[in-house]
Amino acid sequence: MAFMRNFRTPVILILFIIFAFFGYQFIDHDKPINYGQNYCDFSAGVCSQIRDFGSFELTTMPKLIKAESEINFQLTSKNNAELEIQSAWLEGKDMYMGKIPLFFSAKNGVYEANTLIGACTEEQMNWQMIIVLMTDNQQQRLVFEFISHQ
Repeated sequence: MAFMRNFRTPVILILFIIFAFFGYQFIDHDKPINYGQNYCDFSAGVCSQIRDFGSFELTTMPKLIKAESEINFQLTSKNNAELEIQSAWLEGKDMYMGKIPLFFSAKNGVYEANTLIGACTEEQMNWQMIIVLMTDNQQQRLVFEFISHQ
């Protein structure tokens, strides 16, 4: 009987370690801690936003955004033939990295901007893209949040 009691404790401990390891593997480590409703996971596909003033989609090339590598952003409007983008920029959400201006140009109804983002001391960094546009003579803002990797 003493043998069974001594044998049970290590088995339970080993099973606990195995379950903890596999449970940890299923946690989504790529999502930033403070992600919100505007968070974009470009590796999963298109990032969509439906607002009162329109429906918008944002994509990137490459899908995994890396610091100090060129990024191509493509913005499309699902219900507006043409957008009047007044200004656009990227800014760090975790730490101040300045404002990185974006200059969108229209090509066949798709608005493209190319840029680079700086490296951070962290493995991942939260960013937000702010796009100020005019629709129906009113200024509107779109905000897209995403992460970059080193």
